Amino acid sequence: MLAGLLVLLAGPVQAQSWGDGAPDVPRFEACVPEQMAAFEARLLALPGYGVTRGLNAINVHWVQHCGYLAMGICEVSSNSLHCQRRLRAAFDARAEAMRAVLPAPGEVDGLPLGALYGNVWAVAHGANAGDDCAGETYRRTLWCASFQSVLKFEEAVWAWQVARLAGVMGPLDWAEMSGLE
Repeated sequence: MLAGLLVLLAGPVQAQSWGDGAPDVPRFEACVPEQMAAFEARLLALPGYGVTRGLNAINVHWVQHCGYLAMGICEVSSNSLHCQRRLRAAFDARAEAMRAVLPAPGEVDGLPLGALYGNVWAVAHGANAGDDCAGETYRRTLWCASFQSVLKFEEAVWAWQVARLAGVMGPLDWAEMSGLE
């Protein structure tokens, strides 16, 4: 709670300004919307939109990829430890925002993808089984925590993709959903 308050008091976070050593690497807030536009294009081109034949359109690995890019930008920045802490907080906020827009599993019951959605919704809302970063050095723990946070965002995006494919959710404003503020 206190850490979140300090992040808010620090003002808006501009992810691009965090990484002064990687000017040519796509920023998270550009990478995610680009990949989501590709998902929407694949989704809308599917014959029989809203049925199980489109499951191959679901691909959330790009969320992890975009997160890795952001973490790498932090790693080469002039203040990498501070950058990783802020990045983790931003990823956590993105995951929470994504979970907040997801419909309850009961709203998808009876649809062809209802059972799958219930499972991915549970994964997105679940707790980790343990500390994935235990035993690491302080620097490595910060990096690991950022990675675990981007994975939670990825899980929430996965649930959204299934809901979108099932036809119970519309497109989202990915410029907003991927902003690291």
